[in-house]
Amino acid sequence: MTKELEEKNEDVLPAAPISGANGPTLPQVVLRTHEDRRVRRGHLWIFSNEIESAPADLAPGTVVHFLTARKHLLGTGFYHPRSLIAGRILDRTDVLPDAAFFERRLRGALEMRRRLFDDDAWRWVFGESDDLPGLVIDRYDGAVVIESYCAGMDGLIQPIVDAVKTFGPWEAIVLKNDAGIRRLEGLTERVDVLEGDLSRPHWFTVDGLRLAADLLEGQKTGFFFDQRINRRQTAALSHGRRVLDVFCHTGGFGLAAAKAGAESVVGVDESEPALALARAAAQENGLSEKTHFEKADAFDFLAASKDSFDVVVVDPPKFAPSKKHLPKATEAYIRLNALAFRRVTGGGFLATSSCSQHVDRELFRQIISRAAQQAGRRARVIHWGGASPDHPMRPSMPETEYLKFALVHVS
Repeated sequence: MTKELEEKNEDVLPAAPISGANGPTLPQVVLRTHEDRRVRRGHLWIFSNEIESAPADLAPGTVVHFLTARKHLLGTGFYHPRSLIAGRILDRTDVLPDAAFFERRLRGALEMRRRLFDDDAWRWVFGESDDLPGLVIDRYDGAVVIESYCAGMDGLIQPIVDAVKTFGPWEAIVLKNDAGIRRLEGLTERVDVLEGDLSRPHWFTVDGLRLAADLLEGQKTGFFFDQRINRRQTAALSHGRRVLDVFCHTGGFGLAAAKAGAESVVGVDESEPALALARAAAQENGLSEKTHFEKADAFDFLAASKDSFDVVVVDPPKFAPSKKHLPKATEAYIRLNALAFRRVTGGGFLATSSCSQHVDRELFRQIISRAAQQAGRRARVIHWGGASPDHPMRPSMPETEYLKFALVHVS
């Protein structure tokens, strides 16, 4: 954003004097002079070095009013005295975050997803992008998985669950708070079935495929909904073709390609439990004869393989969890993609991704370019993609855009 554009938009969300029923009852956290500008432009985080004053006895996750230096209300949100992200804005007004508040937010998020998808398996709440910072909710047909990433949401789990129940009945409501990022706020890790009787694996339907997920012990909440549109794009190129799906997890890309008419699919992953779910889903969808899932390290498999494939998918985990990991992560992405390029037939396609938020699109382009050069291949990007629309990007928060995806024609 240019300086001129920033100045024009500085007061798009003006702060106002406090008024309302909750004004006198909530603690007040005051920002330093001029440190409110980014928040008034739509960002929902307040960093610890932007705060001028706060009551000394506030517990992590306390609901507070955030004020400008002139004592105007910036919004209601969570305060954490020992976190780099010291504040998370829930609302720009004076609100009470009770079950009714969460029900309204959940209803708005639900209505958007209903317009996007014909089935009932998607990310229902994507944190800041759905005005619920630090909260993720995934829906798997009749089951719901809730994840909290901050102390504020942890403290409000009961009204959140009460709000979720109003959209039921549900087979199960799962609280899956086992992400390592919780440690940044001093939170413990736990996984519980809060309501109902959860079957393992849990079956659900995405784009006509019956899929299986372990909602208690699987990665993230059990499935990666963010690649949904990218799976469709890749599957459309797979009819009659040989497909390799590396870091296949529970088989999302490979099974979509097989359903679209791929001649054969090989899936590779290090997790035997994930591969077992992929094989079960292949059998459930009548795709076992054309799919093969193999336990192996992705780098070792690609380096040792002598086979070539018409479509190669590489969907690795996050290599750069923080900026300090970026140099090593970049080299790892280059090496991985160079190995993948060598496995693509002439005239074939590479579908490649990075879910590292610190790898921006320009760096990802450079990674693809350098990998193609190392592999001695000619690469042409025919499609840039990102996260599925149930993971919307908040324009005022670049942190909400993390997934990069490219379809590359290889010769």
